[in-house]
Amino acid sequence: MERIKIELPSKILFSYHFKIKENDINDAKHMGNERILVFANKVRTEFFKFISLQENDAATHLGTIIANHSIQYKSEGFLGDEITCEVGVSNVTECSFDLIFHFLKSNNKTMATVRTGCVSYNYDEKKNQPLPNNFIKVFTN
Repeated sequence: MERIKIELPSKILFSYHFKIKENDINDAKHMGNERILVFANKVRTEFFKFISLQENDAATHLGTIIANHSIQYKSEGFLGDEITCEVGVSNVTECSFDLIFHFLKSNNKTMATVRTGCVSYNYDEKKNQPLPNNFIKVFTN
């Protein structure tokens, strides 16, 4: 089986804290693997709010779509574990970027890393578009 490697970004732009709850736990008594995407989506939304960027603008029909996810699981999460997710950006191109999520347990052990490929998109024209300048400014400063 091919193993993926997700490189952590050199700059952390945002941190988000949460606790693993009962509905995150599966029959094996640990966090279900699918929950990491739920957490990554929540953290992405909070990150965009934090940096005052709109993920999707109904008025202009411009937005960000998710092109792919890669997940590297490192350790189990259990009920009550306190998690910090650090967020950074990599691979910024004219119309896309990767968000990197580093999920850390309270003992500083990595639970998972997630790379989410995002593309700037024009919903009216149904095509990719250049990243807005405010995204580039936040991501490259």
